[in-house]
Amino acid sequence: MLNKLKPFIITICIFFQLVMFFSCKVGDSQSPVLTEEQQQLIRELNGWLFPLTASPLELTDKELSFLDQLSFAKIVALGEATHGTREFFQMKHRVFQYLVEHLNHKAFGFEADFAECLYLNNYVTKGEGDLLELINTKMLFWTWRTEAVKELLEWMKNYNTGKSDEEKIHYFGFDCQALTYQPDLIHTYLQPLLPTLWETASPILSQVQDFSEDDYIGLSEEDYNTIKTQLASLEDQLTANKDQLVANSSLKEYEICKQLFRTFGQAFIVRYTHYHKNNVKINWRDRFMAENALWIADFLGEDARITLWAHDGHIAKAYRYGEKGPFGYHLHKNLGDLYQAVGFGFSRGSFTAVGVGNLLWELTHTIIDEPNPTSVNFLFHRAFYPNFAFNLDAIPPGSAWDSWLSELRLFLLIGALYDGIPDKYYWLTDLSRDFNWIIYFDTTNASILILPSS
Repeated sequence: MLNKLKPFIITICIFFQLVMFFSCKVGDSQSPVLTEEQQQLIRELNGWLFPLTASPLELTDKELSFLDQLSFAKIVALGEATHGTREFFQMKHRVFQYLVEHLNHKAFGFEADFAECLYLNNYVTKGEGDLLELINTKMLFWTWRTEAVKELLEWMKNYNTGKSDEEKIHYFGFDCQALTYQPDLIHTYLQPLLPTLWETASPILSQVQDFSEDDYIGLSEEDYNTIKTQLASLEDQLTANKDQLVANSSLKEYEICKQLFRTFGQAFIVRYTHYHKNNVKINWRDRFMAENALWIADFLGEDARITLWAHDGHIAKAYRYGEKGPFGYHLHKNLGDLYQAVGFGFSRGSFTAVGVGNLLWELTHTIIDEPNPTSVNFLFHRAFYPNFAFNLDAIPPGSAWDSWLSELRLFLLIGALYDGIPDKYYWLTDLSRDFNWIIYFDTTNASILILPSS
């Protein structure tokens, strides 16, 4: 009987050997052979990472308990490797929820205009307005007009229901690029309380608000300094009348009005220097964003802790750029380790970005290529878990990662624009000094935009 089966058994064995051979050849063509160093780096990573085994909004408190290691931080900044990744947005929602419920965070500061966010903060704290209408009419950046941000704001409003003012959480903007809403909000506050100051402020604010691109390009340094002085004078006049204004409103309302004047002046400086870059030695936008983030923390009280939402490129500490560095540089310089930067990464999948070049006007893009073989993403892509958190501060001295990250390494970072060539978006990054943590999703999905018609 065995002799009769021998030809059949031999045939089966040969078949499986051929299958294994061709499978290995196909695998070799798709996956580069790892060096001993890369294998060691992946082994260490697998031993240290914190796996994220569910979709972001379904992660349990137990799975997120590693965030307790951020309990000492005054400001926790949550980044994103693109401005249009659903998993990043949902994870930031879930992390903020944990920070609020367990680590006493009181505000989510967005890479968005301060004035626009006041309308949305009124919804979050007081239930004023219709959220969908506010998103469509008040949010200036299309990147945040998404279902994920809408869900976050709804959660914040529900969390605040029934709580005292001291217990409520807030939604603030700390960016300074827009001149859109400050004059209206300043008018609403000043006109009934100090109309003479509004009469002084109105023509100056209107003049600057109406500036076109050509106006900025043609503005002389002398005229620029004159307008900057006028705007600073308006803030000084507000300060001089502080006692009267506070007595007839409240300290918080007065401070918000002062911040509206301040961010208007900041936006004017940012716009002017954008068109006159030759002698600019400071990244004014990011420096102002850092100042505004600190203002939010101070506004909410000396012991307040806050979370920030921005791109990885903004939250990075990036010491090597000095005063031209991102806001993370300035916050780390001011707060030291009380500022914690949590970068986000991915390697493949879809995301939302404005198409440029051959992809003009396209919004949804997909990366299917293997990560750059010399990048951080190449190693993360080969981790045992596809999604995880990695504490860069806990890397042991003398480990393979400690040695490997002593040099700048490529990391995939895409902003609001994309031309379809992923290799162009790998940036040399000092990963372990720019960020304290990395949260990584191997394959992602594009954010779901809220269109005006919806």
